[in-house]
Amino acid sequence: MKEKIYSFINKARWGHADIQWFSADWSTRNYARLIAPNGNSAILLISPPDNSPKAMIGHELGKWVKINKHFKDLKLNTPSILAEDLKTGLILMEDFGNETIANKGITSYIKATEVLINMRDAPNALDIELIQYEDSHVYQALRFFPQYLLKNINDTASWFTAWKEIEASLAPCPRALTHMDYHAANLMWKNEEIGIIDFQAACNGPFVYDIVNLLEDIRHSVPENIKKTCKSLYCATLSDKDKELFNHWYPIITAQFYARILGQIQYLAVEKNRQDLMKYYDFVYKTWENLLHLPQLRPILQITKET
Repeated sequence: MKEKIYSFINKARWGHADIQWFSADWSTRNYARLIAPNGNSAILLISPPDNSPKAMIGHELGKWVKINKHFKDLKLNTPSILAEDLKTGLILMEDFGNETIANKGITSYIKATEVLINMRDAPNALDIELIQYEDSHVYQALRFFPQYLLKNINDTASWFTAWKEIEASLAPCPRALTHMDYHAANLMWKNEEIGIIDFQAACNGPFVYDIVNLLEDIRHSVPENIKKTCKSLYCATLSDKDKELFNHWYPIITAQFYARILGQIQYLAVEKNRQDLMKYYDFVYKTWENLLHLPQLRPILQITKET
């Protein structure tokens, strides 16, 4: 593989660049920053090819390229592709730098919210073939919670039935183009503008999902004043009906979000020996427990008590 990587870099005319490897994320991908002698830089993404048995569902490079083009058509700031070899699993892209919106204050979160409003309201935002949220690997990853946190690890059917019962008790949630991993670490801060990365799992999803991901970030605690400001901004142009739906669905999607994260942390710790992610566990579990006292979540609370 090393020979293929260097051949790819040479063909892209970055063969003389210094290579600085990144630490791993939650997937099987690897990254490196290439720094040319003149100081220019680019990001190398290395991933199992989409047809490889090692490829992760929801992390396909073909989808990354497809979504990247669509986001650019919507005037969103995503990395330009400098070179690609999808058969090998290599993409060389524009470098947005090291700075994310984390700890950059309220201005950066307001701009991140404005991006979501543009994604939600763009007339052609959903003019692309996308998987539905309920069919996505993200929603299906809810199964890790009963499998790794509850005693009856094989009873995922009743777990999903409980979530369906909760969802059916509410009026349908409006849909939007959804990034699905929209948190500070994937929102780069360059020249006081938002650069969006890691968007290959985009789907047709609940219009509250991305802002939940942004404001309920497990990696960076978002201050309450920023949460309040961003929620108000996001809802400012919604109809009264959609504002009401936002308020009803926000805690439900938040609970799903935390349940999935808890399950994935345990799954990765047990199956992949990713003990580094356990540092988030106690905080997430405490927040999850508090959410379970909401009346709407009674079916989920009942399952956790029974097991």
